[in-house]
Amino acid sequence: MQALPPLRALQAFRYAARDLSFKAAAEAMNISNAAVSSHIRGLEEFLGIKLFVRLTREVKLTPEGSRLSGFIETGFQEIERGIATFAPNSDPTNLKVSTLPSFANRWLMPRISRFQEKYPQIKLSIMPSFSLVDFQGDGVDLAVRFGKGNYPGLESRLLMEESLVVVCHEALVGDRKIEISDLAGLPWLVDESIDMQGSWTEFQKALGIDIPDTAIKLVVNEATAQVEAVLAGRGISLVRYTLVADMLEAGLLIRPINFSMPAEYHYYLVAPEAKFRTEKVRAFVSWISSG
Repeated sequence: MQALPPLRALQAFRYAARDLSFKAAAEAMNISNAAVSSHIRGLEEFLGIKLFVRLTREVKLTPEGSRLSGFIETGFQEIERGIATFAPNSDPTNLKVSTLPSFANRWLMPRISRFQEKYPQIKLSIMPSFSLVDFQGDGVDLAVRFGKGNYPGLESRLLMEESLVVVCHEALVGDRKIEISDLAGLPWLVDESIDMQGSWTEFQKALGIDIPDTAIKLVVNEATAQVEAVLAGRGISLVRYTLVADMLEAGLLIRPINFSMPAEYHYYLVAPEAKFRTEKVRAFVSWISSG
């Protein structure tokens, strides 16, 4: 029987060939770039062929590397499909993603058709939830969470950084040019959810203003309700940019002042490490990470 090269070398080649990036392979395997280079160099020595053309800022597959990539990818996919048949709730064609209701409603759902067009073989289930789910008991494959990335026992990958902006319905201010000094006289909608705690105070400090409590006309503790109230023209609000980006682009909302500040929390992809290695999760991660 023909001896096989080390499994880690084959994994490194698989990831590097898929993304044409040693860095991407290192991130996928949670090892250093140098380790990936060492694995691939060892594989090339084992086979006696060059698999990549190494350029200054990129790598390209050689004809031999491209041919081997097809065999390696098919082999790993067969192994993953076989393993999946022994694991509960791991149908390779069903993908369950848990996320915050606000992110699902305002960012994910308007874009989800693009994923379905690219991966028609995957049946996607979106499960809105305010809490991190039980990956075993709930059969969830991947979660999109808003936090600091510290989820014990789970792998987390930064999806996108968040910022806070001030928005309102155009009808609220009309053609007026809003100055910072005008803000205290406008009706405010304030989100007091745990994700936004401290942001209201930091916002006022950043602008050097003090908005009186009498200007606060509505308090909510959930971002979806906050955005809906702003859309209805109920007031001006400090909101997560991700949740209103599409509405700003469409002209449904405006930014009356040119201001933004980093949010305390950001969006992370969270799952057990083994979940990130499955084809369906990798497909979703690749798609959502591309924006």
